[in-house]
Amino acid sequence: MLLATAVTLVAAGAEIAGSWRGHSLFLVADAFHLFAHVSIFAVLLIPAGRWHEQGEDAVSAAVLIVVASIAVAVIVASLRRLLHPDAAPPEPMLMLLSLLGLGANVTTALLFAHPARTRWSFRAALAHELSDGALTVAGLVGALAIALFRLRWIDPGLSLLIGLWLAAWSSRLLIRRVHVGREAWLLSDDGHE
Repeated sequence: MLLATAVTLVAAGAEIAGSWRGHSLFLVADAFHLFAHVSIFAVLLIPAGRWHEQGEDAVSAAVLIVVASIAVAVIVASLRRLLHPDAAPPEPMLMLLSLLGLGANVTTALLFAHPARTRWSFRAALAHELSDGALTVAGLVGALAIALFRLRWIDPGLSLLIGLWLAAWSSRLLIRRVHVGREAWLLSDDGHE
């Protein structure tokens, strides 16, 4: 868990630094998304025991509320940038820093593969890490499009995609928790949430 946290924090820090220099909203969105992962890791650190289920439930709901808040902030910033583009276009070469985010996703997925066999919280985190990797790949394709065609809307468009993904993911789980109760966090027999 500590290695996953360290790798994630280093990648997020590098993306934040690169976003300031490269004027990339996508890197900011991806970095804050990675910071949200660290809060998700807090759920995974709850020791199994007498109060494990209640603690995991409370922390999971709190983390999802934080992620939903980040999603709203990313969506608002993305829409503002789409409607009122910055004078300086994003620097596509610095967007390659998102490779560090992809590396953090892959490293964490590898670290979580074994505990995901027996704990639903690790399985959910593993699935989230893998889907995040797909968003980063979309960001890399976007960086190529910016480099080739100088399309400024790509950067805030990708950020909007991240925000919408986070909003959909977190709100779906929160709504399910409200309707189903604590059992919402359990996996079905086919391994899906």
